[in-house]
Amino acid sequence: MDDDSPVCYYKDTIRNFMNPNAEYKWVSFKPDPCVKKVKDVNDAGMVSFKLSIHDVTANGAINFKDYDAWKKTPSKRAIPVTIRAYIYQCRDLPAADSNGTSDPFVKVWDMSDKQKKTDIIEDNNNPLYYQTIELEYEVRDVNDLESYPPFIFDVFDYDDDLMDSSDDYLARAIIEPEDC
Repeated sequence: MDDDSPVCYYKDTIRNFMNPNAEYKWVSFKPDPCVKKVKDVNDAGMVSFKLSIHDVTANGAINFKDYDAWKKTPSKRAIPVTIRAYIYQCRDLPAADSNGTSDPFVKVWDMSDKQKKTDIIEDNNNPLYYQTIELEYEVRDVNDLESYPPFIFDVFDYDDDLMDSSDDYLARAIIEPEDC
C-alpha cells in the first residue's frame, strides 16, 4: 500500500453470487476505518463487475459458456456517452447554518476529472436551480441501461467561513439507470 493511496472495501455474501447467469452490478466502496485514508464515504468510489460462484463438489461441473451472461466477452473499450441532467430543485433540506437555513449546491459525479455542480443558492432550504449539467460516462453498451453507472447527486451547504471553510454534506440521491 502506498501512503498516499486511499483504501476502501466492498463486502457481500457468497449467496448473492450463486447465479450462474450473473449480471453486471455496480457497488459502492466503504472507507476502511482501520486504514483511515478515506475519511468521507462520498469519496470511496464504485466498481462494476459480474461474478458467479459455483460449488463443484455439491452441484457438479458447470460450463459457464452455456449461460448467456458468459457467452459474450466484454468489450475492451468502453463507449463514451454524454448524459444531460436538469437540476430543478431540492425540498426540505436540513439547516446547516446558525440562521436555520443552508446555502445549498448540488454536485454531480461523473467520469471526468472536473467537478460538476450547480450554483449556490444562499439562505434557502428549498432551492430552485433550473440548471442543466452534462455528465460524461463510459458504458459497455449504449442501449443497455444496466451498463450505466448509478447517477449520484450530492447536496452540500457552501461554507465561506474563515474558521471552517469545508462545505457541509447535506444529502445524497442515487438513481439506478435500470429504474429509469
